[in-house]
Amino acid sequence: MKTDDLISALATDLPARAAGHLRRRLLWAMTAASGAAVVGVALWLGIRPDLAEAATGPIFWSKAAYTLAIAVGAVWLLDRSGRPGGDVRAPLILLGAVLLGVTGLAVTELLTTPAGERMVTLMGQSSSVCPLNITLLAGLGAPFVVLATRRFAPERPGLTGAAAGLLAAGLAASAYGLHCPERTAAFVAVWYSLGMAIPAVVGAVVGRLIWRW
Repeated sequence: MKTDDLISALATDLPARAAGHLRRRLLWAMTAASGAAVVGVALWLGIRPDLAEAATGPIFWSKAAYTLAIAVGAVWLLDRSGRPGGDVRAPLILLGAVLLGVTGLAVTELLTTPAGERMVTLMGQSSSVCPLNITLLAGLGAPFVVLATRRFAPERPGLTGAAAGLLAAGLAASAYGLHCPERTAAFVAVWYSLGMAIPAVVGAVVGRLIWRW
């Protein structure tokens, strides 16, 4: 029997209770990863001093909506790709739509910004550290995600690993918003996205090692 056939056969007999247990473990991992990222921001980077004021405006919540939408798409993809036969099209479409939406906002913003101010709009004040900070914060939560998914049986380990890395990164980027004062859609679309892409790529590589059949 081929390996793929064996995995599919085992998945067919997987009881609903077991699947529910795996999802509860994943929910626990998301909670732990989020907590680790928030603690990392508070102890390492520091909470932005104007957080209370920023939280009353739309920009703060727009950034959070983007990063949390990525996390939602990632956990959906992780759940689907972690089980043989899982249809991954819907979560991939969601992730694509979110990325397309933020890219559209960024392009519109840059086109309506005076030429002399576009570079500042794109680079902000922290482009050199933003992706690295998000990646490192994702590293704090990634072990919880990996631990919760060790019993998954993916047919495409690389995709599942990428989803796990993206989930940790989406949660980390959401926590990073508690520190980051950047306000432009262009900055978020480029540098936040890069910060989330790096853990996803690392996860794709590590996933092939974790779920080796």
